Amino acid sequence: MRIFQILGVRRVLLLLSLIAANALFAGLLYVYLQPQLVKKERELRSMRGQITNVRTDINRMQVEFEQLEEQRAEFEALRSHGFFNDQQRREAEIVFQRIQDKSRVISAVATVRAGVVEDSKEAQKSDHKILKSPVEVKLEAMDDTDIMRYLYLIRTFFPGHITIEDVKMGRDAEITGTVLRSIASGGRPALVHAQIKASWRTMIPGDSVISSEQRQR
Repeated sequence: MRIFQILGVRRVLLLLSLIAANALFAGLLYVYLQPQLVKKERELRSMRGQITNVRTDINRMQVEFEQLEEQRAEFEALRSHGFFNDQQRREAEIVFQRIQDKSRVISAVATVRAGVVEDSKEAQKSDHKILKSPVEVKLEAMDDTDIMRYLYLIRTFFPGHITIEDVKMGRDAEITGTVLRSIASGGRPALVHAQIKASWRTMIPGDSVISSEQRQR
């Protein structure tokens, strides 16, 4: 063959040997490295999955932490508002009087009836009870804005949690010249009335329910 004449037999055989050696080396590398490459890719996917799980856990922990902070803030707000205090009639009377003064209603007759225990699974988890007392308030005012102010104040400042269940309002007198002259001279005639029905709730330890109910009587 011409290639043997040009390069010589020894050189051609050496070249073929090198080609065969390279092919053998490439084959060995493929046989060895391919499983290693598959293994490393599998490990890489596993690590990526672990990283994703860690990020998910971190995000979940952040959400739980934020929720815990919100719950703690709500707990502190409820506690500062007297939600975890016993229901004491004398304290309620004082608060009612202050609300009446600030609302500028002419008269307010409040009645707090004896409390009853209300079922609550969440309260039972911490060995507490929800004490619910019906509240009725009869108001007389010169203007309905005074009654609305009273409603706002009772929901804002009354200890514990107040739920306004029903409000009935009515007008007792029309605005006449006599009424206007009375107002102009500093009088405060009762022109509107309202009747409020509400529920007063507090959460107290289970062993103090009886004593709290006794104090209300």
